[in-house]
Formats: sequence, C-alpha cells, structure tokens
Amino acid sequence: MSDSQDISNDSDRARYRVMRTPRRFAVMLNARAKRWTGSVHEAVQRYVPARDLFLTDDFRQARRTVDKLLSSGEYDVIFTGGGDGTIIYLVNEVERRIREGELTREDAPPVGVLRLGTGNAIANYLGSRDIMEDLRLVRSGVPLEVHSVNMLEGAEGLFPFAGVGWDADILNDYDILKDAVRDTALENHATGLKGYGAAIATRTIPRAISQKPVQLRIINLGEEALRINYEGEILERFEPDDLMYEGPARICGASSIPYWGFQVRMFPHADTYANFFQLRCYFGGVGPIVANLQGFWNGKIREDLMFDVLASSARVEIDGEPLPYQISGDAAGVERVIEWKLAPHPAQLAVPMR
Repeated sequence: MSDSQDISNDSDRARYRVMRTPRRFAVMLNARAKRWTGSVHEAVQRYVPARDLFLTDDFRQARRTVDKLLSSGEYDVIFTGGGDGTIIYLVNEVERRIREGELTREDAPPVGVLRLGTGNAIANYLGSRDIMEDLRLVRSGVPLEVHSVNMLEGAEGLFPFAGVGWDADILNDYDILKDAVRDTALENHATGLKGYGAAIATRTIPRAISQKPVQLRIINLGEEALRINYEGEILERFEPDDLMYEGPARICGASSIPYWGFQVRMFPHADTYANFFQLRCYFGGVGPIVANLQGFWNGKIREDLMFDVLASSARVEIDGEPLPYQISGDAAGVERVIEWKLAPHPAQLAVPMR
C-alpha cells in the first residue's frame, strides 16, 4: 500500500490522513448514472488507462468487478461514482470482505469518491470536484485525503443516512415519474434535480397536504443520548432504554453526515462528535417548509416542529401501516420497526487534496 501520514485535527469532523500519490488506482463507474454519456467516457479515458477502468451496469457485474479488484492486490485506491448508492455499495463490499477475513482492515484500499449521478451527498460532504478535475489531479500525482467517515449500520449493511416518511415518498414518486416518461421526449427533463422537483410538486406535496402525520416512538438502544437544539446545545440526556420521543412525525431520519442529496444540510450536527449520529423527526406540515425553504435547505427548522437527538443506537417503532423507507437516497421498501446504530469502524473514503 502507499505510504501515508496521519494528520491530527482538534475537530472530530476532520479525521483524515494524507496518502501519497497512489502507485496504481482503479476506477469503477456506474454506466447507468445520469451523467454517464459517450463524451464522459471519452474524457475519462484521457486520465485512466483502459486496463484500470471498469464499467458496470448491474450489481452482479459490479460484484464480479469488485472481486477482481480486491483479490488482485494491485490497487492502492479504488475510485467509484454514480451517486451515493454506488459508493456505498463498494464500501459494503470492502467491509464484507474484511469481516469475512478475506482482507485485513489495514490492507483494504480506500474507496475513492467521484462526483457522478444524482444526489451526491457523500461527494458534497468530502468536497469532491467535477469528476474530470478530480481524475486529472489524481493522474497528475496530487496526494489523496483519506477521510474516516462514520457510517450507520442496519440490517441492510452500512450507509450514511436513511429515513422514513416524506423523504422516502419523494424517492418513490421520482421513480414513478421516471417510469412514466421513459423513452419519451420528456425523459431528459425528468431526471436529476428537475425530476425531483416535478415529483414533489405533482405527487408528494398534493398527497402530503391531506395526510395526517404518523405516530411513532424512538427508544435509545445505546449509551447516553443527547437531545439538542439547532445550535447543538444539549437540552436533555437519555439513559439506555429510555423512551426519547413519542408523537407525530412527517419525516424521521438518521445520518452520520450532514447532507441529504443536492446539498440539503438536513443533519447539521451529524458529524459533531465521533461517537454519535444525528436522528431528526419533523412533525410540521408543508406550509412551514415552503415559507422557509432556504432555511429548510440548510437544516434550520422551527424547534417547535422538530425533535433532534444525538445517539449511538436507536429504534424507531411506527404505529399503523409501515412507511416508505429510503437508504442512501435509494428507495428501500417499507418498514414499521427500524434499528440504526453507529458502525464500529468508519469507512475510509478518499478524494484528491484540496
């Protein structure tokens, strides 16, 4: 593996080390990502040798590619892009092999983060540039920042954020919209931020206005948990097994990084402390969001309409019918009981030095 030098930072937010220029790096890209085109492919080839560039268009092919890359031992870092789901897929494949004893944690190559696709919450968090600029920098010999990024863990594996309620509704509505206009003249206008906006305006908001909030409970499964306000000030402390919240919710999500997709800073204190993630419930209506859209985009929500807690493990129990669930910005079915905990080891994610 490449030489590295640890950097000590006072803030838990900036835990990273510097990896000197990788001797050899691989690039695995999702060829079905929104931004993937023939011109992008041609541009990528200027910076990545053909033998080190791997394109995948389904998970079976992706798994075979990961097997090849990790078993070869030839790569100091494996870059990937195609949205948050693609990055987290590779993180989980690396972690699975570590836990099964096929790799040691020390020898596992970091996952390089490239900005490609929609959402890009992880890329935003790490400060990734345009994919071509980052590949140019790596090819030119720029060192890498390897960040230790906390992950949540659930039955589905590792992920940086997840939630039930309106956020998952939006993803389902977006998928329905894309299916409705596939292979039509409107297809190119129904993907990315425009597509999400159309789905929210035509499906999610009209339905949300008439819906009542669900009732749920949040129980602390870890050690001490901290209820906080928007500024991060501690309002209340919870012991193990304490009922932390019982009441209505429109959105209930958890995250180890501040961002949702599109730079929405929904969890501003998710990375304030290395041993906590942030769990947030919003129980207001559509009106307060529309009236303060910029504030909502920055995660600033009226405190009488939300519940914020920092925890290491928690369970959410939903009354009535199960709710739509999303993981890392991808629809993940429906759930009535969800357990989130902080993974014991952070993911090692790399970007060219800024």
